[in-house]
Formats: sequence, C-alpha cells, structure tokens
Amino acid sequence: MSDILYPLSLLILVVLPLRFKTKVLLAILFVGGGIFFNPSLHLAVSWGCVMGVYLYLKYFQGQIMRAEIEELGTRFKSASKTLGRSTERLEEMEKFNRRLQHEVSKITQFFEMSEGFTKVMYMEQLLPVLGNVVKRGFDVKSLRLIILRNGRTDLVFIQPDTNIVEFRRDIESPLIDGEKILKEEEAGFYDGEALEPIFMKLGYQTQKYRTYVIPLVSEGKVNSFVMFEDLREEKTDFAHTLAGFLSLTLRKIQLYQQIQELAITDELTQVFVRRHFIRVYNNELVRIKDKKGQACFLMLDLDRFKNCNDTFGHLVGDVVLRDIAGIIKQNVREVDIVGRYGGEEFCVFLPDTSPENGIYVAERIRRAVEKNVFHAYDEVLRMTVSIGVSAFPYDAQEPTELIEKADLALYYAKRKGRNKVIAYSSIK
Repeated sequence: MSDILYPLSLLILVVLPLRFKTKVLLAILFVGGGIFFNPSLHLAVSWGCVMGVYLYLKYFQGQIMRAEIEELGTRFKSASKTLGRSTERLEEMEKFNRRLQHEVSKITQFFEMSEGFTKVMYMEQLLPVLGNVVKRGFDVKSLRLIILRNGRTDLVFIQPDTNIVEFRRDIESPLIDGEKILKEEEAGFYDGEALEPIFMKLGYQTQKYRTYVIPLVSEGKVNSFVMFEDLREEKTDFAHTLAGFLSLTLRKIQLYQQIQELAITDELTQVFVRRHFIRVYNNELVRIKDKKGQACFLMLDLDRFKNCNDTFGHLVGDVVLRDIAGIIKQNVREVDIVGRYGGEEFCVFLPDTSPENGIYVAERIRRAVEKNVFHAYDEVLRMTVSIGVSAFPYDAQEPTELIEKADLALYYAKRKGRNKVIAYSSIK
C-alpha cells in the first residue's frame, strides 16, 4: 500500500495547483498515512525527504518568483514615474510651442502692420492698409476711426465681413461737445447705449455689441478714436498696437500735408504748385503794372484726359501729365512762369508779352502736344490740349480777373471742338 501511496502523493503534490501550505499538509498526511499502513521508518523517511526536497524547491521557486515580481513591480513603478515625468515635459513643451507660435504670430502681424503703415503718406493710402489689417488680424463686426480736427470730423468705417471700406470727410458734427466718452483718455468697453449719441451723429444705428474704444492722444490732447465693435478681450493688446500705429500714421499724414503745402514744385510734373504759382504771378503782375507793361495768361486743359485714365490707368495718365509739362517748358522762355493749376490743367504767365505773341506761344504749345507721341509703359498714344488766352491790361487788370478771362476762353475752346487756342478778345 505504501508503494502506491508515496508515488501517488508525490504526483498529487506536483500536478495539483494547490497552495504551498496545502501541499505541506498533504505531504505530512501522506507520510503519516504511509507509516500507518507500513510502519517502515526507512521508507517513510526516504519519501519524506523526497517530498521535503520538492517542497523546499517549490518554496525557493516561489520566493524567487516573488522577488522577480517585486522587482518587476518596482521597475514598472519607476517606468510609470518616468513616463509621467515625460508626459508632463511633453505637455510643457506643447504649451511652450503654442506660446511660441502665438508670439511668432504677433511678431509677424506686427511686422506686417509696420511694413504697411510705413508706406502710407496720404489718407487715401491708409484705407486699404487698415482694411487689410482689420480683416486679417481681428474678428470684429466693424471698426471706426474717428478723426477730430478743428471742430470737424473725418470718419473711416470698415466692415470686414462685407469688405466695406468707407471714408467720409468733413462731417459737420462737433462730436466732442457734450460727449463724456470723447473727453476721457482711458480705453475701455462701452455698450451701445453709451455710444448711441455719437453714432446717431455719424448717421449709424445704435451698436448691438460691446465696442472697445481707444482714444488716440497727440500733443497732449485726444484727436482721434478707434472703435472696435465686438472685440474679444484677448485681442485688446493687439488693438492697442494697431492704435499706436494709427496714431503715428495720422501724425505722419498731417505732417506730410503740411510739407506739401510748403512745397513750391509739383512732385509729378516739376512745375510750380498752384499756391506758389499764384504768389509769384501776383508779384510779377504788380511789377508789370508799375512799369505799365503788358502780359498774357494761358490756361491749358488736356482734352479727354479722363478717358485716358479710364482706358489706360492712372500710371499712364501720370506719364502723360509729366510729358506735357515738359513740352510746355520747352516752348516758353525761362522768365515765363509755369504751374499746375489742378488735375490736368496747367497755367502759364507770360510777362512782357503782347496779345499776338501770347497767342503765338499758345499755338506753338498746342501743335507740339498734337505732334507728340506719348510712350507710357507698354502704351503708345496721342493727346491734344485746349488753351484759353487773356491779355493784360486789355482783357483784365486784376490778377483774379485775368485768370477768369483765360478760363472762360478755355471753356469756349472746349465748346468749339477741343484742340484749339481761343483768345478772350475773340469772344467778347
């Protein structure tokens, strides 16, 4: 019986997936049972040793496995901590990358604004630049730039969604009178009710959205306002950047206008501007009066110049104006005074010139223009001029009257079919 019991007990210990303590109890029972059925101490000890060795090995194996499992657990925890730290670093890097992209975007927008506004010298040049900046950099319903000057108001209105860019000059509404908001220098959000008096004067309905208002201060006083309708709060810093550029640009436009007023030569045609021409002409006419001399005044106008601009563009028109100014200067004396009266009109004062010689000079200019072939970029074209002539002291004795008589003669030349010289004396 013991011959079967001992091997069977060992097989059960090896095969059955029992707990280690359970296997120890079974081993004791099996050895005890073997002694009971066969009281051979030698055999019982032998099988007991075999079972003991097995159980020891099993115990030792379990210890090793537990140690390995603990080590694996330790490594897993360490790896988890490392992964956690890596994840945190990755999130920090992603946040830094987003901040960096935001800063790069701000710098790019700043550079684009700077580049665009740097080129602006006239109000007309400001409109497309400002419209582009608002459309690309702001998600707003509209922007209004209110420019205050000498009790009058200019308004720029931009609506990005509909690509509307409007400029209204000389609005006769004294906006700073009685408007508390326009007397303060603090930027901030205002609702439609607070702004209603202003927009009613400008001819607009009350705002539906909050409007962020930034006053522009120059030389210690508020001279303009920028109003952003429905501006997000995170965009206020960018709005102040734009306001800074606008303040500098408006000041530059103002200074450039003052410089233009002080200039004596027209930039395009290189003849006297109207203001300086009139001043020199008045002084020269006084001199001629004093010596009881004679003189002629020529008023020239390009025929169908609007058609030229509409057909070929203003750049071609500028070339034509410049070339005609050159033709006029080539056909008069150095003592004669040439000016650009406005647009496509030129004026020439011929001191110490008889009416007959004045008509002769005008006809010489007309023929020179008629014969000239104008080359402007890729275009080749011809132009003509109409000229009115008045004579001092025969047609008029006052400076303004002499100009009016030449202008009236020019009107008759236009009516007669253009490309003609008409003296005022012939239509009296």
